Amino acid sequence: MKNETTADVGVLSENMAKVDKLEKSIQAALKRKRKIIEESKLYTYNQLSELYGLDGQALLDAVTAEHDLIQKFTSNGMTYDEISGLADDSKVGQQMTFSEHNSYSD
Repeated sequence: MKNETTADVGVLSENMAKVDKLEKSIQAALKRKRKIIEESKLYTYNQLSELYGLDGQALLDAVTAEHDLIQKFTSNGMTYDEISGLADDSKVGQQMTFSEHNSYSD
């Protein structure tokens, strides 16, 4: 019976070593995941910065203003297609910048 107990301890030790190894692998994978997410955020930020010609707080303000305006339109029943149709055809595809803070009232 003593051999079974020793064998059981050996199995438990091996399993604990496997669990520890897996935990380390999981932590390494999560670290790689966080790095990829951060790289993606930086890439997205750079793309938006280039699109709007802004950076930092000015970029945040421009994107926020655009989001708020679209949200206001959709909450008043407009579809995204209708909102897109509001754009003047001669200006579609041109860079938009928000150089001043406008407030939109109902």
